[in-house]
Amino acid sequence: MDIAFGRLKDVPVWILTGTFVSVLLVSWFARSLHRGITIRRKIRQLSSRNITGKKNNEPDHHNALRFTPVMQPHSFILGHLPILKALGNSLPKDAHPGYISERLVAEWKTYFPKEDSCPPVIYLDLWPFFPQPIIYVTSAEACYQLTQGNPQPRHPMFRWALTPATEGKDLISMACTSMSTHKLWRSLLNPGFSSRNLIASMPVLLEEVLIFSKMLKDAAGSGGNWGDLFTVYDKTIRLTFDIIARVALGLRLHEQTSGPGPLFQALSNVIPLVKMDTLWNRAERLLPKYRKTVSTNGKVMRDALLPQIERSAQSYGDDADTIVDLALRDLHVKSNGGGTVQLTPDLVDTIISQIKFFLFAGHNTTAQTICWTLYEVNKYENVKEALRAEHNEVLGANPLRAAETLRSQPYKIKELRYTSAVVKETLRLHALSETFRQGTASFDFEIDGKSFPTEDCMIQTNPIILHLREDLWPRPLEFLPERFMVPDGHALHPAKNAWRPFEMGSMRCIGEELAMIEIVLCLVFTVRELEFDFDWAGWDKLHDRSGPPDYVNGRRGYRCGDGVGHIKDNLPCRVKQRKLPA
Repeated sequence: MDIAFGRLKDVPVWILTGTFVSVLLVSWFARSLHRGITIRRKIRQLSSRNITGKKNNEPDHHNALRFTPVMQPHSFILGHLPILKALGNSLPKDAHPGYISERLVAEWKTYFPKEDSCPPVIYLDLWPFFPQPIIYVTSAEACYQLTQGNPQPRHPMFRWALTPATEGKDLISMACTSMSTHKLWRSLLNPGFSSRNLIASMPVLLEEVLIFSKMLKDAAGSGGNWGDLFTVYDKTIRLTFDIIARVALGLRLHEQTSGPGPLFQALSNVIPLVKMDTLWNRAERLLPKYRKTVSTNGKVMRDALLPQIERSAQSYGDDADTIVDLALRDLHVKSNGGGTVQLTPDLVDTIISQIKFFLFAGHNTTAQTICWTLYEVNKYENVKEALRAEHNEVLGANPLRAAETLRSQPYKIKELRYTSAVVKETLRLHALSETFRQGTASFDFEIDGKSFPTEDCMIQTNPIILHLREDLWPRPLEFLPERFMVPDGHALHPAKNAWRPFEMGSMRCIGEELAMIEIVLCLVFTVRELEFDFDWAGWDKLHDRSGPPDYVNGRRGYRCGDGVGHIKDNLPCRVKQRKLPA
């Protein structure tokens, strides 16, 4: 042994370090490769089930026939990656991967030639990009079973993905690890997002939306002419950030008028690091640059949020109105303690994590939906006229007095039924969120007498897949807000469980009501006073772009990027003032 140590001492440190790292990498690669082979074999076994839905050696004691709709062809080397690559090649390079899912389901007959209809679930093998087989849910009934009938836990990938932004203590991450903890915090946070509290917060919402409206009007040309080009998303993202900061914590940031501030910038710096759990992204998290980015920006956000949290802990009471105020008040009641809530380090970390999640999730998706709503409304003169007529009827003919009306009668926002229907129809065509759940041996989808196993699979719902199905939505490609106003039994009335932009069930998006109110208010304070021109040709010219422009489904306006993504070029636009009727 002494001889061995003596020889080891003579070996240069860099060789020892390199050997150690090489062993780790080889071990990691071997485990990953073993996992990939296991997935390939699992998919092959699933696809080999006979016509009765059972594997050839499976006993006959199942209550339902077991089916596994695996796309064909399936390569043992590349899985289903060639199919998705081919679908992606038909799209612009910057197009969002959600369009691949759309086309996959739209062309289901190609991949399931023996089926009479699109399977309710589709099994996919995308290793090494995903460490488990994926089940795409394509039917409303399957979505119901997954999220409402027998709710399954969120996939742990969510917690892993959100860690750079929230440190894994937010509401979504809790649903991945402890449903009891999730249930507790959901009950604490619900009052702040309630319709009653949001209606009471109308003055705050109006103040921020009026700034947004004024900035758009200021961008108009003089004398009723078109103004210069600008990007709408760069304005909506600051609006929604200002709103969620005030509603969540009573924090006035002034992002619209003097941003970007340190909190906005710090969150923007870590959002690109919120990625799915893949081999490549795991490797990225080993880099010093990743750790420095998370640490530096995490401190900036904590320093900005902590003083407000401490203020809330000292001042909440009967006049509590922010999300954090109400949560601390209810936490005090639940704990049956005297005095104020004690801000333990763990409680502070959890509250900061929740706020960062609300800032992250509550500003980006809403900002994009405002863009998509304006984009869709601008296509249809009849929709614009119907919106203007409703706003005149409910809020008065003078748009300059709409804010005064809503301040004194905030409940009137609930009377804007057509406006809400316009937002819902936009969300049908441009749903931005999806959910991932963990499959288990105890949960199978049961549909039409068939059983679809989920064990060791990642289950993905993609609302846009459901929202474009002709059997659920007559004339699915048309923009028809009246779908959401006709009575049950009407041909256009939405099918049960088919509209899911905020998902459903106990883990439904907590910010749904706030998002709807924000978008409705944006329409109230724009469509009567402004005309919009979404001018990609002008944007191309401004930026010296040459060559043929990119389109998706015949539109210049399409979703780009990864994750939630963004509208193409952040929606280039010019506006002009409308001449109001006397």
